[in-house]
Amino acid sequence: MFPEMSSTIKRMEGQPTLFTARPTRLSLQQLNFGEDQQRAVTVNVWRNHALESIASLAQPYFAFGRWQVMFNFGDYDDSLMFAGREQADIELLWLDSSRYLANTDFASWREWLLTRLGVLRAATTAPIIVATWLQSDEQHQQMQALVDTLPDIYFADIGSVCAEAGVELLDMRIAVATGSPVSNAAQPLLARKLACHWFPAALSPPIKALALDLDNTLHKGILGEDGIQGVELTPQHKALQESVKALQQKGIFLALVSRNERVDVEDLFAQRDDFPLKWDDFAATEVSWGDKASAIARVAQALRIAPDAVLFVDDNIGELAAVTSQLPQVHAIHAHENAELTRRAVEFYPALWRWKITADDVKRNQDMKANALRESLMTEVTDHEEYLRNLQVTLVFNHSPQEHLSRLADLCKKTNQFNLAMRRFSLSELTERHQSENSCVACVQLKDRLSDSGIIAVIVAERHGDLLMIEELCISCRALGRQLEDTIVLWTIRSLPQFQTCEQVCFRVQHGPRNQPAVTWLAGHLQVAPDAVQEGLNGIPKYTLEQFTPVQSVQLIEE
Repeated sequence: MFPEMSSTIKRMEGQPTLFTARPTRLSLQQLNFGEDQQRAVTVNVWRNHALESIASLAQPYFAFGRWQVMFNFGDYDDSLMFAGREQADIELLWLDSSRYLANTDFASWREWLLTRLGVLRAATTAPIIVATWLQSDEQHQQMQALVDTLPDIYFADIGSVCAEAGVELLDMRIAVATGSPVSNAAQPLLARKLACHWFPAALSPPIKALALDLDNTLHKGILGEDGIQGVELTPQHKALQESVKALQQKGIFLALVSRNERVDVEDLFAQRDDFPLKWDDFAATEVSWGDKASAIARVAQALRIAPDAVLFVDDNIGELAAVTSQLPQVHAIHAHENAELTRRAVEFYPALWRWKITADDVKRNQDMKANALRESLMTEVTDHEEYLRNLQVTLVFNHSPQEHLSRLADLCKKTNQFNLAMRRFSLSELTERHQSENSCVACVQLKDRLSDSGIIAVIVAERHGDLLMIEELCISCRALGRQLEDTIVLWTIRSLPQFQTCEQVCFRVQHGPRNQPAVTWLAGHLQVAPDAVQEGLNGIPKYTLEQFTPVQSVQLIEE
């Protein structure tokens, strides 16, 4: 058996333990997924109560997500002096709020906490997570507003995790013995939240699509044997479909990958009014008797995403193992006979949860549906200028996008194909460059008569003497295929204030597993083969950009 296949099967077998409603300490400690292909992550912990027990319980969840996490525990310190801080991937503030609020009012503590967060933010560009519990919805809203004042800081509400699960958060009887009032029942739930939601959402490229099997996954039974009315939508399967549909409404692509006759599947969704999911909810459909790995590869291509942004859900462990052996980047979940376990596994799968849902996220599915119309129009119109004129394409350029920096950081993290430097700028790094006189952050919005694609490109430039260095260049996959890359990139750079006094423009390049489209684009302007583009800086004479003429049939707007 291939190592990847064995690893996948181990993870599938561990799902009932990991994603049960109430995981137990003993059952979690008995899991062992091995150490294959694990990402090393370091976490600085600034705390005034114990985290060690929860960190230990989180380890099998980290291993499930292929992370190896090392916690740097500081001393208990109510003053948050951040003494002896070392470089880390995440800064975690693990706070017992009651220790502060016993001696001061919430408003005063909130203002003090803001000053301490400002000190930490000035010392690091790593994401900062403030994990605590509060006493009211009003305090929750004020805490959220506080973290929003500084870049890359997130509020992890410990209290809401326990409230949603119906578990008591605090048990003061164990506080002296354990160093924390967090109850034993709450600890496994918080460990799962920490490892599956909070940390991956701060660091990992997000999962963008669910590729779903049909039979014994979205319903009970086999369509080809039981018939349209014979397959059963159990309450658990209905809840699973509702949960998946909610993800689709938040911008996650849904794809159907099923071994069936296509006409039968179309009829199923047309006739079963009790199904929450409808045929039109799927952005891509692969219904045939062919190989599922090939089908998922086609799904990724159709959605213009990388395979590592796809989560495949199937009831057949052998099928899951076969897919992941051919496409090791694809994420996988076993659809359990109890669909409630499947629903919870999807809910907690690392990198699917988001700290925040943006307007551009919600637009994603609408924009993908519009792509089918765009491609149809492209086959009808041979002249590219006429094609763009018919679409009524508009590009909006913004060279001071302070209000959009969160979206730009998200774009840097998500973009894989047209990402030239693979720098993955964080929100705090973008904020720092936005405020610097020698740097510039710019973005581009794309819209046409079919849909508003939102912000689809980010460029980060830094001035070094006579050189203008493009440190980050990302274009969303949803904007590719319309031959607008030159106008998006070159016109943006030409409009930068720093461009006017530079002599040469240099693009920073780092070769990644999927950024060949970006490298090929640059190779065309360097007049070399794509494999001749070197890592590091690649210069283009200034006059190349000065002589560039944008596509005439596109409306250009400067903001």
